[in-house]
Amino acid sequence: MRMREFVYAAGLFVVATMLGCGRSIEGTATATDPDATNAKALGGTWTGSYTCAQGATGLTLTVRSPDRAEFEFYPLPENPTVPNGRFAMQWHIEPTRFVFRQTSWIDRPGSYRMVDLVADRTDSTTILTGTVTGEGCTTFWLSRDLT
Repeated sequence: MRMREFVYAAGLFVVATMLGCGRSIEGTATATDPDATNAKALGGTWTGSYTCAQGATGLTLTVRSPDRAEFEFYPLPENPTVPNGRFAMQWHIEPTRFVFRQTSWIDRPGSYRMVDLVADRTDSTTILTGTVTGEGCTTFWLSRDLT
């Protein structure tokens, strides 16, 4: 191979390498999406209570990614007359909060109504608190089930 042909071939190789020959390279570093990280961190089972017109009520919130959740309520020792019930929710992330919206009943007791939740975004990965949006409702408190 003559020197001129060698330089030309080497130049083409460098250009092709720099341009990636039109292909994406697997494993290339990308910026981390903070919402995706928060969504993954929120996934799992959270247990605690909330307060509405019926009084203190047990709550288990099961968060599924990317946007599904299940709200299960039940009686607490201090309020044993609350029935059991469950409904599906959709959720999304906003800059300062997680918003959970009711979608459909799974197990509806009598004339009970579904509620929405608005959780404060904090650095905690084990506690979730916020507001219950519904008639006669106030707040909720949940801790992550680590078992």
